[in-house]
Amino acid sequence: MYVDGSSSKHRAGVGVVLEGLGSLCIEQLLHFGFKASNNQVEYEALIAGLLLAKDMRARKVECKTDSQLTVGHINGKYQMKDLLLLKYYPRVVDIMARFESTTVYHIK
Repeated sequence: MYVDGSSSKHRAGVGVVLEGLGSLCIEQLLHFGFKASNNQVEYEALIAGLLLAKDMRARKVECKTDSQLTVGHINGKYQMKDLLLLKYYPRVVDIMARFESTTVYHIK
């Protein structure tokens, strides 16, 4: 699974690409009607991707994102300092626990 988020002064959105067995490939784009920071939309992208994978009955998930901060939080390498982002963390952990295994990787 690949996830990415983007935000500007006026818009925010996320993209998810889910690859599965064989030639399965699902792409999902979400546009938000609220203002969000770039770090918030990176978490929103991760949540959207995990929920999509769960809906597709995935048991194991490898998630790749360009958000070094999100990966650092999830993997416990970075301390959570932003109180707004702290609200996303339990949601992500809860969804990840629904899979047999999950890994989150930083990609450039």
